[in-house]
Amino acid sequence: MCRFFIISCLFVFCLQSKASPLSIQSPDKSLSLFVKVDSQGRPSYWLNSEDTPLILPSTLGISVKGEIDFNRDFVINDYRIDTINQPWERLWGEGKQVENHYTSLSINLEKTTTPVRKINIEFRLFNDGLGFRYILPKQPELSEILIMSENSEFTLSGEEIAWWTPQDFDSYEHIHRQTKFSDVEAVNTPITLKLPSGHYVSIHEAALTDYAGMTLVKKGDATLVSELVPWPDGIKVKGSAPLTTPWRTIQFAENAAGLINSPLLENLNLPNRISDTSWIKPMKYVGIWWGMHMRKYTWEAGPKHGATTENTKAYIDFAARHGIGGVLVEGWNKGWETWHTPLNQQDFTQAYDDFDLLELAQYAKHNGVTLIGHHETGGNIPEYERQLEDAFALYRKAGVHALKTGYAGAMRPTGTYHHSQPMVNHYRHVLTLAADNQIMLNAHEPIKPTGLRRTFPNMMTREGGRGMEWNGWSKGNPPEHTVSLPFTRLLAGPMDYTPGIFDIRFDRQGQYRIHTTLARQLAHYVTLYSPMQMAADMVENYIDHAAFTFIENVPTSWDETQVQHAEIGDYYVVARRDGQKWFVGATTDEHPRQLPLNFSFLLEDKQYVARIYSDGDDTDYTSNPEAFEYVNVVVNKHSEIPLVMASGGGVAIEIDPLLDKHEGTLNAQQYTQKVAHRLASFEKGGHFGEVIKVHHLAENKSVTLKPTPHRNYSDDGAITLIDGERGSADYTSQWLGFRNIDFTATIDLGERQKVKQISAGFMQSILHSIMFPTAVTFDVSSDNERFTTVGMETYETTADVPDFQRKDFTAEFSEQDVRYIRVTATSLGVLPDWHIRPGQEVFIFADEIIVN
Repeated sequence: MCRFFIISCLFVFCLQSKASPLSIQSPDKSLSLFVKVDSQGRPSYWLNSEDTPLILPSTLGISVKGEIDFNRDFVINDYRIDTINQPWERLWGEGKQVENHYTSLSINLEKTTTPVRKINIEFRLFNDGLGFRYILPKQPELSEILIMSENSEFTLSGEEIAWWTPQDFDSYEHIHRQTKFSDVEAVNTPITLKLPSGHYVSIHEAALTDYAGMTLVKKGDATLVSELVPWPDGIKVKGSAPLTTPWRTIQFAENAAGLINSPLLENLNLPNRISDTSWIKPMKYVGIWWGMHMRKYTWEAGPKHGATTENTKAYIDFAARHGIGGVLVEGWNKGWETWHTPLNQQDFTQAYDDFDLLELAQYAKHNGVTLIGHHETGGNIPEYERQLEDAFALYRKAGVHALKTGYAGAMRPTGTYHHSQPMVNHYRHVLTLAADNQIMLNAHEPIKPTGLRRTFPNMMTREGGRGMEWNGWSKGNPPEHTVSLPFTRLLAGPMDYTPGIFDIRFDRQGQYRIHTTLARQLAHYVTLYSPMQMAADMVENYIDHAAFTFIENVPTSWDETQVQHAEIGDYYVVARRDGQKWFVGATTDEHPRQLPLNFSFLLEDKQYVARIYSDGDDTDYTSNPEAFEYVNVVVNKHSEIPLVMASGGGVAIEIDPLLDKHEGTLNAQQYTQKVAHRLASFEKGGHFGEVIKVHHLAENKSVTLKPTPHRNYSDDGAITLIDGERGSADYTSQWLGFRNIDFTATIDLGERQKVKQISAGFMQSILHSIMFPTAVTFDVSSDNERFTTVGMETYETTADVPDFQRKDFTAEFSEQDVRYIRVTATSLGVLPDWHIRPGQEVFIFADEIIVN
């Protein structure tokens, strides 16, 4: 009877736990979480904002090798609900005071198998979102835990708009895509979504520790499920009980602006573990870096070596004169000759002969500047870890308290991904060793941020996104990229984007440029947060430049942040306070835009001067992006002014209490009148993404290609050759690429027409192994069988030509009745001996074939 009674009670409890979901609410009652175990013993959850579903019922669980899955046949053995309120203060960040108020639900699940299996799931519900994680406690015959998959689901309606980058186990350096949720594929996190209700959520993870990085894959039409980055042997996570996973996070806001100030990720991390933080100092810095991307300097030693003692002293002198806190030096150590070779092997304790580390560290300290060290591993992790303690000891001896690390290259051991568990542990090892040696860290090619800056505030910033450097040698970042980052990548944590390029059109050949105006470069110091913020241009471009004053004055840590306007990928206006001063940054996408700025964040009964750096009357994205206007405007709490931005433009404002008279200042009404015409002017001016239209007889006719273009450079297919648009310096669009092969394009005009000129455009970009054809032959026919050659133009590329060129190969002839036109381009075959990659394959890139 007793045994029957106990079993019956347990059975009743199981039925009740499956029938009635457990629920909790956020402290402000705006969010509700529901958790239940279904009839098959599978745990699931869902999340609502009042009566609006945010996350629909989604299952949870983990699959462990050699085990019955930790996904089903569970009952709720016990649960606990608590309310916690533990506010804290940041050492540095977007605001000092952090609210840490949440309701927690901890559920102990058990399956009565032999041996008994247990898993606990902990939920924390904040006003700004949800975090949950799994805990595998110690239990019989489960000492080693090999996780094969984690099955955390996030089920949506399927009608969302999503901002995402593709799943990549090695890199986060992608442009964010804006698509319907139905078009989402496998993704890296964070992924940000606008729900049909108008609410926003962002899915990511927090406190990533001794675990694999999480990506998400599509399951069915409306569910994202976690997919962990594997070890080389396919196992996702290797550990032992007790094992605690990172938090899976869902940040929530009623609008896009509301996402910006969410501290949810930091709140899910442990408090600061560094007792003495006196050496942790946010700063701006300059560096010997952009000059390498400009091909002015080299990382390795030689006649163009950048990291010399002499050059570094010049940068230190500049930093000291302008109140810049640090100087980064890349290329100081021996071994750069091996970078991007099959075995990168740098020496992190031995300097090149023209660089004196100890002397320069003392010279910097004497001038009130921090020397920032640099370690580029090239992905050779065993070699870096072998030298790591000696390298950090050298920096500590020299008094170097800041370090930039890099992992640009294939990981070693072979088969290891950047974002796998062994690399997560490596990044943590470097961080903790840096803390032990009083070194602030700026990691490039990193694991993504997950709020760890709370626990280790020496984890200042990291790349983990497509930064400024891409503008130096690729098609670059479109204007909408940096208007998307605050709502995507930057939700995870600070980013070392490296803004501040003043030489916008640095490439005099026109192949590369920065896709912004100069005023927008200033605005990025406010819109793209980093506690170590680089003035990235070569210092000679800052000397005596009026706009550099803004960079001198803008802080890198804030007391308060307020967002005024935000639409992901379109525009962003944010105000940040440091003491009594405010700074405003405003940016737009490719569309010129005007937005109102009200000063309601200012104190009542107080006058301020707003020092405005903006796109001016003569600013034009295409022809004059470096032009800007500086003007002082007297404002108060009740003032409002328009922010007028050109294509790819921006506005940066420094707002200071008005302590004395400022000559030549305007009031808000006068400034509004001054810029009233500007938007119309910008709309008529140059825009990012504009194409050159051409009209000719072959436009949008039929064309046949033999062979087909290279799959990575096929753009819109063959029609690109006759679509009436000429390609720009960006070879990834409006061009067709052919790899190491001749090609022929045959155009059918549809009927006989009188033709007397044919031209075909080609690109040469030696840096990218794109070479002109050695010959282009033009043939015509009336029946597509008998062709007559009407012209041939040849070309020989030599070592002394510019990197980028465009050439139109042309045939002019007596007017003929023609229906078919054949253009044949002959490839150089392999790169010549004078090329930096002699003997490798050549690309031909072809553009519009114009028939007149």
